[in-house]
Amino acid sequence: MKDKNSLIREIIRFAVIGVYGTAIDFVFELVITSFLHDWVEANAGMHVAAFFIAFLLSFLGMLFATPSTWALTGVWGFQNVEEKAEKEAKSWKGNLKYLGWQTAGLVGGALLHFLGYMICLEWSGWNINILSVDFSTLFKQDIGTFWAFTIVFAVKTIFTMVWNFITRKLFIYKAPKEAKAE
Repeated sequence: MKDKNSLIREIIRFAVIGVYGTAIDFVFELVITSFLHDWVEANAGMHVAAFFIAFLLSFLGMLFATPSTWALTGVWGFQNVEEKAEKEAKSWKGNLKYLGWQTAGLVGGALLHFLGYMICLEWSGWNINILSVDFSTLFKQDIGTFWAFTIVFAVKTIFTMVWNFITRKLFIYKAPKEAKAE
């Protein structure tokens, strides 16, 4: 049987935590997008406003999901960690480092969200505004809007999950160096 600290097991644990955080983030973003539906519709033609709306949605979703995923990552996600790195990860410096890498991933995710918005609304000819999902009328509106929102959300999430795993593994939860056999 493989060691519980293997890279594959860390990836699986991180993915489980990521799916949990993604579910929270998805529902939260869908509900917030619904509440902002009228405002989004009023600003649909202004692409700069759309970017900031996408960023705001990503930020609020991250803000809502991060506390639980941060705690789970520290306790369960990375178990093969240097003692020094584990202490540092739980310090103020470690928390700021975590937040900094999380924010960089957030910006990347928001850019992907905006790119998805532009593809769905302008560049593809589909004329689907993914920022106009309205949860209260979800089954009355064109279901294509919901699916376009969901696909763009999935692409954004895959990027941020990979980003978060790599940055946490390399810069926060460093594995101990193996002793060389001589």
